[in-house]
Amino acid sequence: MMTTPADPPSGTCRTTWAAATELQQAADLLRDTAPWLNSPLAALADPVADWLDETANALAWLAPFREHEPGHRIWQTATNVARAINGNSNGSQS
Repeated sequence: MMTTPADPPSGTCRTTWAAATELQQAADLLRDTAPWLNSPLAALADPVADWLDETANALAWLAPFREHEPGHRIWQTATNVARAINGNSNGSQS
């Protein structure tokens, strides 16, 4: 179920394309949980969250819908990462 995106992190400009919502939710979840992660991977939370936001901003307008677009594979990867973070990974590609 898609919900309205949260307010963007301070200093972050976000696209309003609906396709970006899943990536933005995952970025928010990573930023919210990063301080409580007790793992060497915790240092990746902010860079991955930034990557998800940047990918959403750059590609949400077209890449999810056009397989022949150069950004489509990047979009698929970002979507799979976002689904794993959001807890709704089903192994399928978008």
